[in-house]
Amino acid sequence: MSELERLREIEAELTTGFSRNRRVMSFDAFFEAACANPTTHLRGAAQYVRDCFDYYGVADTGRADDQARRHQLFDAPWDGGRSKVVGQEGAQADVYRLVSNFVSEGRVTRLVLLHGPNGSAKSSFIRCVASALEDYSARDEGAIYRFNWIFPSASLAKTKLGFGSQKGKEALASFAELKAEDIDARLPGDLRDHPLLLLPVDVRKGLIEGFVRDGRLSADEPVDRYFLEGDLAPRSRAIVDALLAAYQGDFQRVLQHVQVERFYFSRRYRHGVVTIEPQIHVDASLRQVTMDQGLQALPASLRNLSLYEPLGDLVDANRGLVEFNDLLKKPVDAFKYLLATCEKGTVALPQAILHLNVLFLASSNEVHLRAFKQYADFPSFKGRMDLVKMPYLRNYLVERRIYDEQLAQADFADRTAPHTTEMLALWAVLTRLLPPDPELYPEALREVIGDLTPLAKARLYATGETPGELTNEQARELRALLPALLSEGQDGDVYEGSLGASPREMRQVLLNARQNPNHWEICPLGVFEELEELIKETSVYAYLGLEPKRGYHMFATFIAQVRDIYLDRIDNEVRGAMGLVSSTQYESLFARYILHVSYLLKGEKLYNETTSSTESPDTSLMDELERVWEIPGDIGRFRADLVSRVGAYRVDNRGSAIDYRTLFPKLFAALESDYYEQQRSVIERALQQLIAVLAGDENVTTLDAADRQRAVTTIAALETDYGHPRDSLAEILRQLLKTRY
Repeated sequence: MSELERLREIEAELTTGFSRNRRVMSFDAFFEAACANPTTHLRGAAQYVRDCFDYYGVADTGRADDQARRHQLFDAPWDGGRSKVVGQEGAQADVYRLVSNFVSEGRVTRLVLLHGPNGSAKSSFIRCVASALEDYSARDEGAIYRFNWIFPSASLAKTKLGFGSQKGKEALASFAELKAEDIDARLPGDLRDHPLLLLPVDVRKGLIEGFVRDGRLSADEPVDRYFLEGDLAPRSRAIVDALLAAYQGDFQRVLQHVQVERFYFSRRYRHGVVTIEPQIHVDASLRQVTMDQGLQALPASLRNLSLYEPLGDLVDANRGLVEFNDLLKKPVDAFKYLLATCEKGTVALPQAILHLNVLFLASSNEVHLRAFKQYADFPSFKGRMDLVKMPYLRNYLVERRIYDEQLAQADFADRTAPHTTEMLALWAVLTRLLPPDPELYPEALREVIGDLTPLAKARLYATGETPGELTNEQARELRALLPALLSEGQDGDVYEGSLGASPREMRQVLLNARQNPNHWEICPLGVFEELEELIKETSVYAYLGLEPKRGYHMFATFIAQVRDIYLDRIDNEVRGAMGLVSSTQYESLFARYILHVSYLLKGEKLYNETTSSTESPDTSLMDELERVWEIPGDIGRFRADLVSRVGAYRVDNRGSAIDYRTLFPKLFAALESDYYEQQRSVIERALQQLIAVLAGDENVTTLDAADRQRAVTTIAALETDYGHPRDSLAEILRQLLKTRY
């Protein structure tokens, strides 16, 4: 197929799509469609946004509290997830609930203000909703319409329809689909008004009541007052009145000038989606357009009208949503008009009142919101605002996805060492956590809550992991308190997630780490070095000035803790790649220990399948492991407690395999540590060999063929099984050797 043939094919596809999507139709055709499916065509801005949320569906996150359900709209499936919002499920649920409330009220009555610290994805949140509207409006389920005024050429008007039409001549049914050469003037309906606003208010109400009576509209959900009380924009109202007078009240002939047109939301072109930056003027106005040269082709009866065209941000946003970015950076007097606009859905201008149908969204940081709360008129604004909190994330595994997405979009994913984003996210979350108040919790757990370290709290939030020293009962009760811990203090001005490292700052840390000549591309070692520089900027970042309390707000300590976690991870991966031991070996050994202990406590013997005989429990196995664990106090009580916790786990998790490692993390850590200590010299020598092979220095070592092959195999395993780029390994292994061996 030639290029021109392909072009002709594209042209045919676009023409077919234009017709299939009913981009242009007469008022009669639209009216038939609206009557056939009023649920789709009688949607105000709030209902349209809610339907957009519903279209993309929800998913279960498996997390606790208000983070349990995620609206998949925020996964941005229309662009492969590139504009997704990571986390913030609580804010998603709040906004959806508020929009649903507006639907129930029959009108948007308040402004939804998203507030949180800088960099908590407030603007990204609104931008994602706007992008969803763009995508939804292009789908059949999201079809939405406006209208234009069509005035035919003078010759056509004289013979077919219009001013001075002749008797006996056949009239056109509508001017909606006239060819361009037959049209003298085409005026868009201002405010992107809904076509049904052309009908008088009492007619609209009767029509809607009929839809409810015959079941085409649900009686359980009120129709937006925009349809019941709204009116046309000033210019359209003037045109309707003039045409009615010219046609001596023949409303059918008025509607013959109406061309209904499907439109699509667009943030770029300000079609139904508008962002207003902080500025000092009302966001709508009128201008007289009577002398516009483009209007000289109008019928004579319209040329002398004083026609006013509304313009401004609110006008461009009508039928969709408007975002007031950093609203509270404006002087308060600049947006006082929103008190009436949000409540009544109108804007009073010198020459007219505009009827709006728009969802009002705004954003603000916490500093400006706290100042706004001190303003004398704040109670008046609060009655017309719904506040939605958007704190920093407190789940580091979710936070990690922010950086993974950013690196992938920047095409840096292949230049990032494993664990980099997780370690950075963990440090960032640690900076945001606050010490819990033990007095707010059941007395039996107050000591546990009081001893909860930032690291333990971060792990509890992310995975549900509880401190290893807790009993099974305490661990279960602590996990049950997770929603309470997440909500503690959230009603105050300073709450967990309101202070700490911003994702924006952490993104800069990643970029700076890549520029660090001392480290390979983007790796944890470079990130730690950049964090050490960052925490020196106490005059730049307010959270760095927080007073340490019970282990919290100790930012240098957090770097050291996260570095240790990272080196532990690398140490384990190296051992795994060397084939020294696998985690399943420890689990099998521990399961065998529990089996023998349980039989010992019951005073019973075990059946040995190998010898086909019963044997006493292996006390030497028990003694060996208990030596490693260095059990203080009564060994018998220790054994009984272990068996009891295993039994409780079985009751709580019927049908599931016992996760001994989760139940007894400290015991497993002790086993691994003891084994590793025994293998310390072996690992140290192996690390030296790995570094030599990576550096190409085999000849200056005593490596024989077998050692060299083991090193090559281990390096391959680190690359293949653990995802380490070969070029990054030498630096990491040197650090591990220096720090641990």
